[in-house]
Amino acid sequence: MNAAGNLKNYHENKLEKTARLVISIFMILIMGFLTIVSLLHTTGMDIVPEIESVSYLNDNFYINILFLALSAAICLIIMPLLKKMPLWIEIAVICIWTIILGFIWIYSSQSAPTEDSFHVTNASLLFADNNFSSLNEGYFKNYSFQLGYVFFNEILIRIASIFTEVQNLLFLEALNVIFLAAVYAGILLINNKIFNDKRICHLTFFLLLFSFQPILFSSFLYGIIPGLMFAVWAVYFEISYLKESKIYQAILSAVFIALAVMIKSNYNIILIAILAMAFVKLFSRKKYIKDIVYMVLCGVLAVSITPAVKSMYESKSGVDLGDSIPYVSWISMGMNEPSFAGCAPGWYNYSCTVTNFEENNFNSSEASKDSIENIKERLSYFISDPQYANDFFYEKIVSQWNETTYQSIWTNKVRGQYAEKGALASWVCNEGESAVSAFMDLYTQLIFAAVLFGVIMCTRNKNLFSTIFPLIILGGFLYHLISEAKSQYSIPYYIIMTGFAAYGLCCLYDILASKAGKIKWISKIFNFPKHEMSAKIEASDK
Repeated sequence: MNAAGNLKNYHENKLEKTARLVISIFMILIMGFLTIVSLLHTTGMDIVPEIESVSYLNDNFYINILFLALSAAICLIIMPLLKKMPLWIEIAVICIWTIILGFIWIYSSQSAPTEDSFHVTNASLLFADNNFSSLNEGYFKNYSFQLGYVFFNEILIRIASIFTEVQNLLFLEALNVIFLAAVYAGILLINNKIFNDKRICHLTFFLLLFSFQPILFSSFLYGIIPGLMFAVWAVYFEISYLKESKIYQAILSAVFIALAVMIKSNYNIILIAILAMAFVKLFSRKKYIKDIVYMVLCGVLAVSITPAVKSMYESKSGVDLGDSIPYVSWISMGMNEPSFAGCAPGWYNYSCTVTNFEENNFNSSEASKDSIENIKERLSYFISDPQYANDFFYEKIVSQWNETTYQSIWTNKVRGQYAEKGALASWVCNEGESAVSAFMDLYTQLIFAAVLFGVIMCTRNKNLFSTIFPLIILGGFLYHLISEAKSQYSIPYYIIMTGFAAYGLCCLYDILASKAGKIKWISKIFNFPKHEMSAKIEASDK
């Protein structure tokens, strides 16, 4: 190849390397912070009438370090024992395990939709009966973007109505569990696509087995889990397309990310990550037309699907929903103190969204202007008082990411109920809450530390695909840094962290294997290979 060709390849490789290093460095800073904070403190959710009250507690650092070392050691001991388990068996087991535990939890919890969850699910029930009266109420005039999830549930309710009379929505919670199992299957398949090391899949399988927050969270109907399912599979088909260039993979990726955004607008974060990955790979793949069409298709479908659903309901009901609260108002909310004492900074503030919208006569453009002015005022105040700004964002970040139950227990305590809780849910939500919360806290410390080690190792590998999960986590962190805060919004990224943590633990295993080859008892405990260095983890970019 001539010199120009070599230079061109160098710039293509350099672009991917630069992207990988930028993602990794930012994630090292973020995960380093979260890991240290998790070892020093715990954030709790208190039961206070009508508000989400947050408390900050000090932990015993030395005990946390001990448990972190023990849990990591257990993972490294288990990993070689799983080496003969085929991927399809791991997928089957994790799906069956999740569905069984999830169904037990759903029917024990008997949780019923409340507040926003009630508004969207009740509308779905009414719409399935061709009753669109709820569109005349204020909720959907303010939050018309919720209609995507309403539409999704309406379809499920109509299907269920064919077979039985729908008396409650526990079946939607049960479907949440099935969607969660599909998320886990997608994560396993993504790791199998990215890495040339089955051990990462084995450890991913093992870590997901004991991740209980998402299972408890399945009783909450708000679009977070089904939206994540479509988003994860959109990532899987994107990676498949960028590796194999099959058109159907690109189409499925675009359709799935659009459905994810329709159900939950927060998954625009994963849409951006998908587009960013495709853009960086564009120059090395040299399939310019196909890849540009793929990116345009993703963007157009995702941007147009929610307005299309809104327009459909307006046509069916004859109701003009008008403008909705502009997105910038949620950034304004994220920059302000909460409406209620006891909430963390950046949590719900009614005046930044609904009140601002009402005072501007439900005009989105005018409401945006006021929100932007408010953001400017808050930024000016942060600059004038750095200590306040430091405390504000520290408490905001910690309240979201270090509340390691991610409201999975809290939401089952404060929501309405269809019937009395069963024995399991009653124990978890009462006398067993401290034990379950402590387990979740210790488990999350392991996930944080393993992700930190994994992103450190991403600075050394040579594959952009290995940073797809860190890129999504980075996007979620930055988005909720400036926008509305709530720990339940972190649970999709916690699930993705759990999938990526296996990479960090496998890297740790290899490093320990290279260092401990001469210490026989250590090699025996961890079943290290007899040769000095175990097979180095590589990420497949082919």
